Amino acid sequence: MRKWTAWTADIKPLPGGIAGRLVPVLLALVMYLGEVGLGSGQFTGQQGALKMALPYLPTAALSLGVLPAAIAWFLCVAGIATLGMPAVLIAGLIFSSVVVISACCYLLPRRQALSLPLLALALLFALCFLIPDVQVLTIVINAIFVAFAGTAGLSLNSFRRRHETSAKRIEALEIEQAKIRANERTLLAHELHDIVAHDVTIIAMQARRAEFVKDPEKTSEILAGIGSSAQQTLQDLRSLVLLLKESDKASEATIENASVGPSIIDPAELSGETTTAVGLVHDLDAVADALQSSGYDVDLTVEGEVARVPASLRQALRRTIREMGTNILKHAVPSSRVEMRLYVGESNVQLRATNEAGVQKPIMSSRTGLEAMRARCGVFGGFVEADESDGLWTTSVTIPLEGISTAN
Repeated sequence: MRKWTAWTADIKPLPGGIAGRLVPVLLALVMYLGEVGLGSGQFTGQQGALKMALPYLPTAALSLGVLPAAIAWFLCVAGIATLGMPAVLIAGLIFSSVVVISACCYLLPRRQALSLPLLALALLFALCFLIPDVQVLTIVINAIFVAFAGTAGLSLNSFRRRHETSAKRIEALEIEQAKIRANERTLLAHELHDIVAHDVTIIAMQARRAEFVKDPEKTSEILAGIGSSAQQTLQDLRSLVLLLKESDKASEATIENASVGPSIIDPAELSGETTTAVGLVHDLDAVADALQSSGYDVDLTVEGEVARVPASLRQALRRTIREMGTNILKHAVPSSRVEMRLYVGESNVQLRATNEAGVQKPIMSSRTGLEAMRARCGVFGGFVEADESDGLWTTSVTIPLEGISTAN
């Protein structure tokens, strides 16, 4: 039952909707009235009129669909054979043969479309041997028209299937492009968070510190840091806008290239896209120094062979390091102790930061920092853990090293 339902579902409906369904009925009616009007003299009376309508019933049945029309055509041939194959009925069947066979071959699935004209031809030629005194020439002419209609219908069927395949490919491409655009929007949102929100957060945190600092020299350093961060934010925004404007290079450029560098690290100290093992440690040191200069007591530990971290992973770790540093500035208790640890083991690399959890509401908290970290780690099959215990907030990023290219 399921196979039958699936097969019938593949049959295409007659084009044109309701108007398209009326056309076969009108054609059959016009041809029938024309045949009756000409008057062959072979059939008279009410029964004769009904017999004359027999060849045009398959055309009328086409309004119900190609499958009923095909069945009606074979039943019509069987009915004409029962009547002794009168030449006038066989001649009248030619019109229905052309219309029905061509429409069926066009709208049926490929295998059934190929089989239908072959079965129709086989039936017509079989009648030449089964019916005595049959009009062979009329049947041959009918068979020729069946073959012609089948060839035309199959050609249109092939064109239709190619068109449907192209339409499906276009639809699939549109869906894929929609997914790509959605991913790009998510990536852009992460980058805006990384580039702008981080910089502005640091400016806000430094401004808050300046309110409580009484030392003029320290205040001057804070104001200089605010100016440097503001300049960096402006430069980052310009870089991002330039990237978005370069539409002709969008397929080659990535959102990652938009970032000149994390504001928690001095721009001149960035190791950049081609982060080396030494550069990765350098970035971690820079984040620790930035936290140290902001008043935190930072304990930084690096364990394991950092050179074992693949080049493709170092950039993600660099961005994660910056994210952790910014989150500490947002949420940690000012001037508290901060522990940062980079551990490279046999099968994975772990980056962890522990700090005292602040009770005050953070400035500029978009709550997308952990989401951005998870998105980056998820690309490499890693995971992020963040929880609070005994007043200490710990953020841990673990990424497996297996299966990641180690090319530098």
